Amino acid sequence: MKKSALPLLVLPLLSLFGSIAPLAAEPGGFRFPGGEVDDGREAFIALNCLQCHTVAKTELPDPKSQRRIELNLAGQVRFVKRYEDLVIAITNPRHVVTEQYRAILTGAEASGGIEPVMPDFTKDMSARQLMDLTAFLDAAYRAGQESYGK
Repeated sequence: MKKSALPLLVLPLLSLFGSIAPLAAEPGGFRFPGGEVDDGREAFIALNCLQCHTVAKTELPDPKSQRRIELNLAGQVRFVKRYEDLVIAITNPRHVVTEQYRAILTGAEASGGIEPVMPDFTKDMSARQLMDLTAFLDAAYRAGQESYGK
């Protein structure tokens, strides 16, 4: 099995760029240098994020198969309140299990250890896709949520 360098790339970038003001989205915040919104939309589709996610105010194709669940991104601020939260949510979905996700679990699932349905994309996603996907979702949250990034 081919190991991805993405986790090895992201963690040093987070610590390095988190303290460099010109790259920061907000004071003291982290932002990847670069990232294309249109390419991020394509990464969202290519990585099959459509299987479980919609994006508020964004036209996307229907998933190729029936949705597993439907979580609307950028529609309501829950966990993701800043750019850095997007990076965490994409690279470590186990970091937070939202109330929206808990609501769809059965009682037995909710009482045990909750595992997110979202797969670990760090093995399949390129660093470029991560940068672009984050730019795409960041733009969607900025357009959809007045309090995002503040």
